[in-house]
Amino acid sequence: MHSSLRLVGVGLAAAAISGCAKKETAAPPQPPAAVQLVPQAERSSHFEAVNRHLELGGTLYAYVDIDGDADKLAGGLQSITSQLGASNPGFAIAAKQDYKALFALLGFNDIKAAGLSSVPDANGGFRNRMFFYTPAGRHGILAVYGGSPGPFVRARIAPADADIYIENEVDLAALYATVKAVAAKVGGQPAAQSLEDRLTEAGFSAGFSIVELINAFRGRDTVIVRIDPEKNITLPGSAVVVPDFSVLVCVDGVGGVLDAALAKSPRFSATTEGGRHLYSLKEALPVPTINPVLAVEGSTFYAASSPEFLQECLSRQSGLDRNPDFQRQLSVLGPDGNGIAYITPRLFARLRQLGELNAKGGQAAGNFFRAMADQIPPAERPIMQVQENLADGILVRASSNRSLKREVMAVAIYNPVTLGLLTAMAVQSFQNTRAIPPPVAPGARQSTLPPDARIRANLILLWAAENRYFSENQTTTATYDDLVGPGRFLPAIRPVGDEDYRSLHFEKGVPLQLTTKEGRVLRYPQQNRQRKSAPPPPSP
Repeated sequence: MHSSLRLVGVGLAAAAISGCAKKETAAPPQPPAAVQLVPQAERSSHFEAVNRHLELGGTLYAYVDIDGDADKLAGGLQSITSQLGASNPGFAIAAKQDYKALFALLGFNDIKAAGLSSVPDANGGFRNRMFFYTPAGRHGILAVYGGSPGPFVRARIAPADADIYIENEVDLAALYATVKAVAAKVGGQPAAQSLEDRLTEAGFSAGFSIVELINAFRGRDTVIVRIDPEKNITLPGSAVVVPDFSVLVCVDGVGGVLDAALAKSPRFSATTEGGRHLYSLKEALPVPTINPVLAVEGSTFYAASSPEFLQECLSRQSGLDRNPDFQRQLSVLGPDGNGIAYITPRLFARLRQLGELNAKGGQAAGNFFRAMADQIPPAERPIMQVQENLADGILVRASSNRSLKREVMAVAIYNPVTLGLLTAMAVQSFQNTRAIPPPVAPGARQSTLPPDARIRANLILLWAAENRYFSENQTTTATYDDLVGPGRFLPAIRPVGDEDYRSLHFEKGVPLQLTTKEGRVLRYPQQNRQRKSAPPPPSP
């Protein structure tokens, strides 16, 4: 028995020694097997292009191939509206539409596939990504997101303690061109011309043309907000209490359009400081801490909650761009892009106080703000999102306080089903174009505008077209045929009478000047009126 025990002991000792020896010489663990993809013949042709921008293995990964879905949806809508049109005269115009052509104009076919992913990081947040694959480029409504990515130029003027910083590249003229093309496809050229006439007339009472404003809205727009950490204000006309704030909005391109209109407005007093034109309300608002000011400097338009905040931002040499948290986030997501959104934890914390701030505003108001505050997630560090236009798609990268699982519905806006339903609604809204009369002889088209105003509207369109031509072709001169005609920036220009637009001289920076047969000289842009200078500072 003792011999048996000794043998067992020797065996255990040998096993232990053997085990120790194995640990010393054991081979390193094999890496986990790669995720097995389906065979190449069964694989989505766009998968690799999307997958290389995403991260696999986190809390969320999704890929969807929608190549051809827009055409299928267009065919379905064509069938449905044809059946409805046969029994309901109200759907007659919708039944006649070529939905495949409309979808192509809107750019729905541009997105061939999309994907998204969320991965929890070591700091308790999430790395979120979304990618929309557009190998043939972006057209229609997707062209509104601008062109090539670039640096975020206005982070410098934002305060280092700004709570919201948003900068986006926007090409509103591209969106308007798409809307006009759809209107022409649905209701014919008279519908497109009617749309343009109405937008041209819409702003004349304010001293500018909406069409001119749209065509000029091409560049970066920025929103900067700083929340007071302690001070609160009561909104006028209500008992709603919110944190006090300062805000600055900057819009590129539209300054020249709005400048002359603001100078003529009786609601504003105008002054000049250097090359900056300032416009202040003559009547103060009922909130003492908000004293709005508008400003134009070159082609840039500014709107600020107070002259002090405007001056603080525009005179700053560095600000948010030197904030360590901002720099850290930007270094991860990329320094360049076409859009950025940055939000601090302080904003979330102050918004979560809304229920407490409005507790005395009645049970209904208090319950509303408490419920809203409960939906605001806490954040322990700033969150940031960067959108970048790539050669083959749109990439969105974000450092967030929650996974994209809760935001997945946002992707539905790119789903062709959703876009198709919206298109069907838009087509139905164009039914009124049946009442638009057919084209008439030049000069005979009815309009509520006087002849000189309609000629000026044509000059506005040509001015916007020539500046787009100069920008895209890197030149300083153009001809009428470069700007007007099929496939050009303007399909046509309709004379009001017998004026000759081919006689115009198109040169960068030189106003357009046209002389009518009656000898009237019309010019655009008009020379700015003489402005009042800012009063000198008081003597010490």
